[in-house]
Amino acid sequence: MRIDRLTLTGFRNIGEMELSPCPGVNVIYGDNAQGKTNILESIYLSATTKSHRGNKDRELIKFEENEAHIRIHFEKQGIDHQLDMHLKKNKAKGVAIDRIPIRRSSDLLGQIPVILFSPEDLKIVKSGPSERRKFLDIELSQME
Repeated sequence: MRIDRLTLTGFRNIGEMELSPCPGVNVIYGDNAQGKTNILESIYLSATTKSHRGNKDRELIKFEENEAHIRIHFEKQGIDHQLDMHLKKNKAKGVAIDRIPIRRSSDLLGQIPVILFSPEDLKIVKSGPSERRKFLDIELSQME
């Protein structure tokens, strides 16, 4: 699986952005509060329908905007795909793979397999077994 292009519009502090990662390892760097974590969050959100920060959809939309859009062009098993996610302040998010709407989030899991480990995830180690089970359930569900 490889992400070929990520396009964000009105997502968090990003007005418009297009990123075309190189094959292999990519390093995202820059000053604080420039959107590095927001880029990673948009990929995770697109893969799982949930933010790793646990925010409501309306909080993911840039302040002066009414909606946000995430588009990911990716290659999986030699086939090119496009994932579109549309966020609106007062409506449920819309998700489509190859322009076919996804009705259940379970249909999306595994399309773009991701693992995100952030400082907030230290609760997996510090908390009880229910947090570890939740983490493993999310990651394993992407493989099935």
